[in-house]
Amino acid sequence: MGLDISFRKVKRTDLSYFRKVNFLVKFFNDKYPELKNCYPIDITKEDLFDLKNRCEEVLHDHTKADKLLPTQDGFFFGSVDYDDDYYKDVQDVLNAVADMLSIDLANNENIEFEIWY
Repeated sequence: MGLDISFRKVKRTDLSYFRKVNFLVKFFNDKYPELKNCYPIDITKEDLFDLKNRCEEVLHDHTKADKLLPTQDGFFFGSVDYDDDYYKDVQDVLNAVADMLSIDLANNENIEFEIWY
């Protein structure tokens, strides 16, 4: 059991999956205070562009990590350290977000973000 995070298209196709990447919870909870466990929220392309830019900035300058993509502690949330694993997660999120931004969504499709812990 742990902090499981998914992005998916409305038709429930997983676009990416992460475990214990708790800075994503903090990032989206700051944007969507109504974010709750096991309840997906619709996110925007602007959210993805913001996340992409923050990931790039943090990877370029590690001193900005705790300001742009701070970790968040919680039950099953994993490490809150800014270590090699954190920066690998930032790179993995950046790659996934770049892939999501390249998707052409149909008029009735959107991208959802969901956490489960």
